[in-house]
Amino acid sequence: MLMWVYGDAQRTGDVQDLATHIVQTLDDASALSNGIARHEAIARAFVDAAELIQGLIDRTFHERGFDAASPEQTILTQLLFAFAGVVERSWQSGFTEQVVPETLVDDLKGVARDYQGAITTRSAEGYSIYALYPETYLEAAQASGLGSNTIVIGIRSIGLSLSCLVAAALKAPAPISLRPTGDPFARRIEADPQLLDTVLARGDGPIAIVDEGPGLSGSSFFAVADWLERGGVARDRIHFFPSHAGVPGGQAPADHRQRWEVAPRHVRPFDTTFLQNNRLQGWIGTLLGPLERPLQDLSWGNWKRAEDASSPVDARLERRKFLADTANGSFLVKFAGLGSEGQRKFEVAKVLYRGGFAAEPVALLHGMIVEHWVGGEPLTADHDRARLLQTLGSYLAVRATLPAHNEGASLALLADVAAFNAGQAFGGEAEALVRKATGSAAALQHLVRPVDTDSRLHRWEWRVTPDQRLIKTDALDHSGAHDLVGCQDIAWDIAGAIVEHDLTQDETERLVSHVECGSGRAIERELMDLLLPCYLGFQTGLWSMALDAAADDHKPALRHLLERCKHQLMQL
Repeated sequence: MLMWVYGDAQRTGDVQDLATHIVQTLDDASALSNGIARHEAIARAFVDAAELIQGLIDRTFHERGFDAASPEQTILTQLLFAFAGVVERSWQSGFTEQVVPETLVDDLKGVARDYQGAITTRSAEGYSIYALYPETYLEAAQASGLGSNTIVIGIRSIGLSLSCLVAAALKAPAPISLRPTGDPFARRIEADPQLLDTVLARGDGPIAIVDEGPGLSGSSFFAVADWLERGGVARDRIHFFPSHAGVPGGQAPADHRQRWEVAPRHVRPFDTTFLQNNRLQGWIGTLLGPLERPLQDLSWGNWKRAEDASSPVDARLERRKFLADTANGSFLVKFAGLGSEGQRKFEVAKVLYRGGFAAEPVALLHGMIVEHWVGGEPLTADHDRARLLQTLGSYLAVRATLPAHNEGASLALLADVAAFNAGQAFGGEAEALVRKATGSAAALQHLVRPVDTDSRLHRWEWRVTPDQRLIKTDALDHSGAHDLVGCQDIAWDIAGAIVEHDLTQDETERLVSHVECGSGRAIERELMDLLLPCYLGFQTGLWSMALDAAADDHKPALRHLLERCKHQLMQL
């Protein structure tokens, strides 16, 4: 079933501020001793630099309408390639070679000086959501058997930085990058013919195409491969560097799937790089003390299944997470994001802990937040309502003070998504009802004051501790998830609380009063009423897609959840 869920939240920043922040991160790293902490800081700066440089290159691409070789793009790519070399030397040396050349810092300062004004960037989902680590591409390149004569091509966005890592590990020249365009399932390359001549002039060695994925179609990989073959490159020269060992999804044509199966592919996934050799376990042991037993993998919703098999699970949206048991207690080690995204979430985690709403964060360990494990039981429907409303109100009052970190979807887009999903799932009558209920979306946009919303207030996301406190789990990720919602007005979370906890009208008013008193900001009732059908329509799409992908034993809980969405939509 076709649903409207995914999207890329954008953010706008000042080039000078972003470049200066990267330089500051490297400066802070220089004060650290050699080891994983210094490597993490270097890698964080690299990921941030990749986002900035990709944004600058893409700005020119969008102005021109096609890819072309240019002095500006060459200089920016060379800068990121040199940065990748620092990451590569740190990793391959076991963190003993972590010197950042002054020339690299000077070049970054040059970006701050030479590129003025605002820039719009997109966070690479692999780095921020899917635990795609730069080191896995270094390992893949090292094991590939390819040499320094390899011609490396990166697929922007994230493929630009990944290709720099592959080229650095192979001791090959700096890569060329391309931005596929068009239908997501049938991408194509728009490039100056001279750019292909530049590739062909590099010799007759193997060609490595580097990106994350493949996703539903793998069309970005194949767009580049087709572009090369049309230019006369023999198919057996082409190698793929993907992020996983699987095949393209159901939207890939049969010939592309067959081609993928026989093509040379080089991949070193997370488990091979960090778990099978006990790297992650060693880092955690150094931080927390020796582990009393092997790490317990709680990824893909395993933690929910262990507690309550009836809880709905969408494994595709679950982060990598592990339980570490030590003599000093148990700790949750959960992927939060590489680059500044992980650091931002760590700061939010500390705010929520101080408010009494979340577990205590201990450290940020190379993109993973380490926090004390929270005992207790999942929240149930018969929990004390007054205590629930008080906690929800106090929690959302704090969230209402957290600044937005991306540009979330407009009300008009949220309304269109809700109506489309309702129609796909429940028929034309439901779609018409939602469109009628959200007809004022565009007119109310001026009321929206975006914050860092929770966006996932479902009952199973809360735990009741032995002393009867309510603790919010997974409180850091969903305003920056790989969907189109992004940061929204706090009224979006109030709408979510109403739906997920079946609040009555009286309870809703009490909740709103708690939020207003705690945050000092008024809640627009008209906006809240509009967001209720928007929230339900988005949830309908989200869980319908989960149902399509779920194993048979998980489908009953998802069907029940969708029936509940339908009932609540019809009530509205």
